[in-house]
Amino acid sequence: MEDAFANRGPRHTTSVQEDWIAWLPEEKDRLFDATRGELDISYAILSVTLDDAFNLCRQGRLAPAREQARIFAELFDRLAGRLRGILRSLYEHSRQFGTFANTAPLRPRFFRSERAQQVARANNVLSLVRFRARTRFFRKLGALEEIVAGLQREARGTAREIAEGVAVSWRKQWTCLEVLDYDLNTSLRETTIVLKSFFCALPIKELPAFWQRIVSLTPEPSAHKNRRPAPTLAKMEPACRKTVVQPVPERPARRQTVRKSQEPPSLRDNNTS
Repeated sequence: MEDAFANRGPRHTTSVQEDWIAWLPEEKDRLFDATRGELDISYAILSVTLDDAFNLCRQGRLAPAREQARIFAELFDRLAGRLRGILRSLYEHSRQFGTFANTAPLRPRFFRSERAQQVARANNVLSLVRFRARTRFFRKLGALEEIVAGLQREARGTAREIAEGVAVSWRKQWTCLEVLDYDLNTSLRETTIVLKSFFCALPIKELPAFWQRIVSLTPEPSAHKNRRPAPTLAKMEPACRKTVVQPVPERPARRQTVRKSQEPPSLRDNNTS
């Protein structure tokens, strides 16, 4: 009886909140937890690296602080690349199999950088238009990818200026890194929510194909320097949020850490059906 329960079709939930607390079959739960765990660990390392850099600055040890900025940029780039790989996997699988999840629009107040707030605001406004659920899902994925790609570019440039000692205003540049770190963490939480909702909707027979896609499109959490960056999702339609062992986050999680990579090309979806 237990096997029959586990192998039944995907549960039909009506909201992201329901998805977040929904039960998942063992195979899905294991893969979701593994992905979520890797992202959380990566961000924790990123956050510690930035905190160490701030401590060095307060101690007046500017040379090692600059080195920490370089390490932070690599960790940030790597984590951003993983997030973009997951978003692309969701996008490509949905395009191929027609599977999509519940959606909730991005909230501008959960972001701090100007560009991220603009993208989130646009996604929120578009959510008021009566698009199909599939279109909203793609738009959400596209908005998240656009935000992460922008954070990736800005963090790379800012950290390079600090590391090379050419920053015009150190205080302003370090504050910028803290804001980018915050917004990357918000993007990570949003991506995790989307992933949980997607697992809720994913038919069990599609699980191997989806997992293989994630493995092929997301860089390993190891520090490989010459790795090709994951390609970019362009303007897809709004993706959905998901949920799991705790209530749907009402506010973005606090800073943590990760980064590396370069900038991938953009994926464009001209289908707004």
